Amino acid sequence: MQSTNKGFRARILTALGFGFFIDSAEDVALPMLWPAVRTALGLSYAQLGYIDSIRVIFQTFSGPFWGMLADRYNRKWILVIGTGVWGLWTSICGLATDYWQLLIIRVVACIGLGCLYPAAFSLLSDSFGPKQRGRAMGTISAIGMFGIVAGALVFGEVIGISENGWRIGFVGLGLTSVLSGLVIAILVKEPVRGAAEPELESIITKESAAKFKFSMKDVKELFGVKTVLVNFLQGIFMLTTINALATFYVTWLVDDRGFSEGDAPLFFGGVVISLAVGNFVGGVVGDWAFRHWPKYGRAVVSQISIGISLPAMWYLFSYANDTASILVFSIISGFFLDWTRRGAMQPMVQNAVRPELRATAMALTEFVNGAFASVVIILFGNFANQYGLSQTLLILTSGFWLIAFLVTPLYYLVYPADAQRLHGQMQERRELIKGR
Repeated sequence: MQSTNKGFRARILTALGFGFFIDSAEDVALPMLWPAVRTALGLSYAQLGYIDSIRVIFQTFSGPFWGMLADRYNRKWILVIGTGVWGLWTSICGLATDYWQLLIIRVVACIGLGCLYPAAFSLLSDSFGPKQRGRAMGTISAIGMFGIVAGALVFGEVIGISENGWRIGFVGLGLTSVLSGLVIAILVKEPVRGAAEPELESIITKESAAKFKFSMKDVKELFGVKTVLVNFLQGIFMLTTINALATFYVTWLVDDRGFSEGDAPLFFGGVVISLAVGNFVGGVVGDWAFRHWPKYGRAVVSQISIGISLPAMWYLFSYANDTASILVFSIISGFFLDWTRRGAMQPMVQNAVRPELRATAMALTEFVNGAFASVVIILFGNFANQYGLSQTLLILTSGFWLIAFLVTPLYYLVYPADAQRLHGQMQERRELIKGR
């Protein structure tokens, strides 16, 4: 089967990793340009928050649409259109001359980005089995993060070219997005849905898989999967923290800790290396824990990683003032920041939801999490204007991370039953395919 072919897996990881590089650049690297954009266009903290958060709202609102398309049609070509061709809008951002132009163009540009996570999530679940899904999610995310390290170096140099260096950054990123669509078109081969399920991998074919097509009426089934609902709850607090760091961290370095606009992105690049390594390690550790404790291992990894990063973020935004302490506690926070999503949350949903509903499940999760996080960051943009970025980031990181930590034990109560239910469904599907 193609799902067990190493060459197939390597190609899909490479192509999707490159796509994640672009998406991560949109979410994380572009805020490196915000200090220069703020100066050029005369923006406030609140306006920066609006630009970043409203575009996330539109990206997440478009996600369920892309997710249902990915569950129904060829996921490869959905990605080529959504992440490739649509990338031209990011280049147009570099032509904006005022706040409203930039805001509107960013909204349109990010509608296409809503397709990446759902389609990639579904593709990987049909290419890697339950014991390998954390590593797969962690790998493509790490590839994306390492791409941002290069982006940090490039953006640091681009900003210094002239007062319009930020425009070059937007144009270059958009063209790279188009290139990612070409890479996906060349390297990715659409896997059979369900090909990586242990019950089906030896017998599933494209023809037999067609019997289990996506249907709109089945979407309501996702709200009966309690693991998905816990993902909604834990994820709104986790993504708020991640988005707050993506939006304000570099500006915090410049305004509250005295870094230059050219040095702050370079400093941030070192932190992103920690985040990239942490994504991969978190996925591997999550898979290891799953192999040893299938029912509870991933949830344990989630809680431990949050418990380590929580005090690190608290110290970072409360007491870290010198370069050494900022670097150390930023690296610790970054290393453990995404263990929960890559090693626990996402693989648990893949192991609890039917193959033809996984893209929609991912899209709905991103929709719920992203909408909540966006509204919170918009509100806290005004809070930052009044009380400063250090106080704002302290609340949005340590405060929200603590709530996520307290929500995690709910997985112990719901995930084992959901995983067992999927196993039964796949076993019934196996018997149906075999004609018994």
